[in-house]
Amino acid sequence: MALLTTLVASQAHARRNGTAVEGCNGCHSGGAAPDITIDHSPKNPAAGEAVTLQVQIQAANAGGIYLRTGTGRLSPIAGQGTHLIDDRQLVHDAPKRASGGVVRFDAQWIAPGAAGGVVVEVWAVSANGDNGSRGDGASAASAAFAYGCEGTTYYLDRDGDGYGDSGVPRVDCSQPAEHAPRGGDCDDYSVNVHPDQGEACNGLDDNCNGQVDEELAVSTQYEDADGDGYGWLFGATVEAKCPPDGYAPSSNDCNDRSPDVHPDAAETCNLSDDDCDGRVDEGVREVCGVGMCAREAIACTPGSCTPGEPGPEACNGVDDDCDGETDEDPGLCEPGEGCPNGTCSGGTGGGTPGSAVSAVSTGSTGVMSSGASGGGAPDEGGTNGGGCAVDPRGGSPWRLLALSPLALLALRRLRRAVTVR
Repeated sequence: MALLTTLVASQAHARRNGTAVEGCNGCHSGGAAPDITIDHSPKNPAAGEAVTLQVQIQAANAGGIYLRTGTGRLSPIAGQGTHLIDDRQLVHDAPKRASGGVVRFDAQWIAPGAAGGVVVEVWAVSANGDNGSRGDGASAASAAFAYGCEGTTYYLDRDGDGYGDSGVPRVDCSQPAEHAPRGGDCDDYSVNVHPDQGEACNGLDDNCNGQVDEELAVSTQYEDADGDGYGWLFGATVEAKCPPDGYAPSSNDCNDRSPDVHPDAAETCNLSDDDCDGRVDEGVREVCGVGMCAREAIACTPGSCTPGEPGPEACNGVDDDCDGETDEDPGLCEPGEGCPNGTCSGGTGGGTPGSAVSAVSTGSTGVMSSGASGGGAPDEGGTNGGGCAVDPRGGSPWRLLALSPLALLALRRLRRAVTVR
């Protein structure tokens, strides 16, 4: 809930004490906003040290205060006419009379035990003393200092562009989150606006120097009939700093009647030069089918892509039957075995479950896998799983393989030529 401070009119005696609110204009109006100064002593406090906060309000007759800190512990000082709301909030007991046009409130603040920084926020009112709320002025101020270190000034950086809002400084021992060591950001809600930003034709002060679209040279602007931001070499032209409506600074649009055709467009399979590079449908091909049936068209023409034929599902980590699922059929392995990670396991024989395959070769008897775990000489019958082996249970040899995506394309091409018996 928002917190504010206020002084009240004489007819509202129940609210003569200060109220915790972030602004007094709701109750006090018509008067000049007072100047507020915030000071502290000692100037370079240590962690855990007691600090005296001194707030002065320019006031013609009387003044009131609401003071808040984000850390540490506040304590009222006797004779100041203030009281605590909690350890970090303090308000006046009653409006305090001005002396020499100034109202001063002092309070004690105890720094935390670990070095850091604090922001002291003050909302205050200057009252004209007529026992009413009209003719009074309200204002706010803040001050920041470090304790336990020299301190560095940081600025709230809402957009993360490395420049913060100069009006919201903070002094700390290390850079706080969402703060930057540089100020001067004139729009802290736009990452594209800060002092190092190049000026662009957009009607904005991009580099925060108080000027708009400055230092831009007059150049030829080309007609942009389709509004895609790219002009046509053979259209109308104007000389200007920034392109007027219907114009663009470039002239390399190869089809100024289509907003989908320009040098930055993505090439698609449509028998057109989408990106204006003089080539048609380059680098793009239709892909059809899923799993082991996935194929790439040989040309970028409608109907030129034909999916592969699905096969029986096997325990191999591959979608053999091309239905979008992998190893989903029951009974892929021997009774008592499961199919985790594309390998039958839980039964006997067949080598170590889950063993990786380091190489694949083809021969007259089918697909061979080398590097599987297990010892002994190669077994052409494929019963001990050591050395090179063919799946002894029949079915697909791919169940022995832990295939990478790069291997799948090559293995698709081999599969039709391989017969495992």
